[in-house]
Amino acid sequence: MTRPSRQQERIDQITALLDVSPALRLRDLSEQMGVTEMTLRRDAAQPEAGFACRGGYIVTTRTTEHYDFDAQMNRAIDAKRAAAGHALDLVPEDAVVFLDTGTTLPHLARLLAQGKARRIITHCLTTAEILQGRSSVPVEFLGGEIKSSTRSCHAGNPQERLAPLGIDVAFLSAGGVGSDGALSCSHEYEVPVKRAAIELSKQCFVVVDASKIGQRKPVVFATLDEISGVVTEAGLLAGMSFTL
Repeated sequence: MTRPSRQQERIDQITALLDVSPALRLRDLSEQMGVTEMTLRRDAAQPEAGFACRGGYIVTTRTTEHYDFDAQMNRAIDAKRAAAGHALDLVPEDAVVFLDTGTTLPHLARLLAQGKARRIITHCLTTAEILQGRSSVPVEFLGGEIKSSTRSCHAGNPQERLAPLGIDVAFLSAGGVGSDGALSCSHEYEVPVKRAAIELSKQCFVVVDASKIGQRKPVVFATLDEISGVVTEAGLLAGMSFTL
């Protein structure tokens, strides 16, 4: 009987771990299994693996939700980076900044890690991984139930969690900025955190690539008149001054 290869043994072990945890931090897994992070990345690249490496985490690719997230992570990257650069210009010196989940705001997190803000608050696992050990700015992570489809954590009391933190500026993601001014996302569970950030921050911007303009997702969480503006790769599009 042929003994399974070490790589196959690792793949089987990781698959078993993913059955009880939707995301495994690459750094921790590397230490636990006694192999390099690059070795684990090679394991994840195997067609039969059933998982992938995303933002410093190993996540399963056996559900449509994960495939959707992965696809979004890899599209319009240059536009997302440009939008993040414009968003950085809106951050006051020494500000407390809230970063929503999504695939554009991690690019802003990388920029904020170099300084300018006084504190960064997030519930996004991808953003937290980017900032951990690499940020000169204190980072506060909001815990809660992990939602692997958006790689974020959601607690039942976002208003209570965010209220004492004194948010100066919040940056939110959106799946669509509709022709009627509706700001929408894909999941109901995203709404409480977004609403709390809108209501508790001094300024609040939605940051998207321009392909989201004119689109609408299943769940509306706000309207344009409730926020300070929309930021795309073209810059700040305040209020209704842009063409939908």
